[in-house]
Amino acid sequence: MFIHVLAAISRVKSNRITQTEQRALLHWLLVANARGHFSRGSTETLLNEDLAIIFRSGDIMALLEPLKRQFGRLHIEASDLASRGANSPFFSLAYLALKAGGAKDWFSGLGLSLTHQGRLHFIQWHHIHPKSLLKEKGYETGEINEIANMAFITGQTNRRISNKLPAAYLADIVREQGQQALDAQFVPNDPALLQLENYRDFLRVRREALAKRMNEFINTHAGLP
Repeated sequence: MFIHVLAAISRVKSNRITQTEQRALLHWLLVANARGHFSRGSTETLLNEDLAIIFRSGDIMALLEPLKRQFGRLHIEASDLASRGANSPFFSLAYLALKAGGAKDWFSGLGLSLTHQGRLHFIQWHHIHPKSLLKEKGYETGEINEIANMAFITGQTNRRISNKLPAAYLADIVREQGQQALDAQFVPNDPALLQLENYRDFLRVRREALAKRMNEFINTHAGLP
């Protein structure tokens, strides 16, 4: 559906848009994708409204108006991330936001990239609090697999960490790569939040940090304050 809108803009604008229009288009793309624009209602109706805006006025900024009506707000709140996992559109936005902020693999120090070569260097998502340990404590699958429990690291690092307790392996990362390695992925540095019994508090704190970072990422690319 996004491809159709982009094609319409290319046609109407003769494949030339200003810097302001570029920012408006990226703003729309990031928000519409993250919020699941085309999955909330009749896909054809939503697409037709977007195409009508482009063909009638050519005003890319006006594409944001249907989003405001559809969701009531464009910014992301921490509650939006609750129980959302790797299949949520918020997941890809979280990756992009952390990557743009300089997040790196926790042991190699490589910057996040989907183009790294070699099986060991492919980017994977890693459960900060290991799944097996959380299951033993009785936590539900939905909260175990939340975006707020995910970090982006290489496959090699993921296997190296395995199912170690976060308080243990994160201390090793800080010794080798510095506190910045964790800060760049907004992992809380309060030792109490790394205890399994405080996992829900950990989720709450990291949801808030991730939502703030995702909004900053969107606003930066949209040229907003």
